[in-house]
Amino acid sequence: MRIRLYWLPIFLTITIAAFLFYKNVQEPVTYGLAPAFDGNDYTHIYHYFVGLEDSYQVPFPFNGRILAPWLAAQIDSGDIIRDFQWVNLFFTLVSIVALFALWRQVGFELKWFIAGFFWLLFHWTGIIRLNAFDPVTVDLPLYLFQTLLLLIILKRKFVWLLILAPLATAQKESFLALVVILTAYGIWHNRKTEEGYYPIPILISAVALSLIVKFSIAYYLPPIEEGKGVIITLLYHGKEAILHPFEIVRWLVAMFVAFGPALFLAGRKYILTNRYDNTRNVLLIFTLTYLAFGILAGGDMTRIIYLGFPFIATWIMYELREMRTKPLLILGLLSLPLMMLHQHIPDPAFQMELWKSWYPEFASTTTVLVLVAFIPVSLSILLIKRN
Repeated sequence: MRIRLYWLPIFLTITIAAFLFYKNVQEPVTYGLAPAFDGNDYTHIYHYFVGLEDSYQVPFPFNGRILAPWLAAQIDSGDIIRDFQWVNLFFTLVSIVALFALWRQVGFELKWFIAGFFWLLFHWTGIIRLNAFDPVTVDLPLYLFQTLLLLIILKRKFVWLLILAPLATAQKESFLALVVILTAYGIWHNRKTEEGYYPIPILISAVALSLIVKFSIAYYLPPIEEGKGVIITLLYHGKEAILHPFEIVRWLVAMFVAFGPALFLAGRKYILTNRYDNTRNVLLIFTLTYLAFGILAGGDMTRIIYLGFPFIATWIMYELREMRTKPLLILGLLSLPLMMLHQHIPDPAFQMELWKSWYPEFASTTTVLVLVAFIPVSLSILLIKRN
């Protein structure tokens, strides 16, 4: 039975309260003293749109991520952080609405709504806390757009992809990859089932429109210097992982930090359960895509993996939806230390080593190995207590 709609304003109220709380207690990163942060590049885009910079001085691939900075520039209060915070609040709230609709569509029980939103709102690299620390960002719309993509697929409203895909591509180029992957899967699924679930002409059109948007932005707002390109970047990070195998360990720990033992528990459940399920397939494919992005798309694995929350968290809940309340509570208790609720994210401009210790991709080998040891321990406890 679907949960009642009155839960939506309750979750939205909690979201607003959490957003305001962390906005006041979490100090933003000092961008000027942390030049490696992407927010410095998005600042240039914002300044260009508000007229503070005459030329577009933005490197690849950040030059193409114009949606969020453009929206922030329309507010133009004179304070870039405040303008981005308004944009972040808007996308946070509409993402909660969209996720509520998605999880209601899938048919999750209330306990999964509570678990999912708690993890999203209060995890240190989640939709609120990380973006209170790093507010000049383009990540927030991803939560909405990815959730809408799943709703479009489940409700078979594919014509809306013709609007969503190009719009989301103007926000971040990774969405184009999702539509390409969906098109490939749709062709395979239609041939396997002969039911015609996926309208391939619409999917191909969505890919084409996304490419038009991507190349149009690159033409009118070119980067100050050409980057390696998406394919070269993916291959480069893949080569680095092969040459430095401990990066694979860091990647696995980044998954663990982002989604806790539930991710590995869901993987075990999937392997032990053999059935063809379109919803399950879509969630798994996009989950694997984002896990792959974590090691192939950039150095900050934990953040990139967590950005797949609409796919990964929904897949986890879908796989574990029959879990009883008691083992779910045990799962929550074992996951709680990963949320770092008792601390605020340190400013790398002044506490670089402490900041690195939060991220498995940058932390010391000792820290990573301690987290590695926690994975089998937590899974063993869960498997013993699962009944």
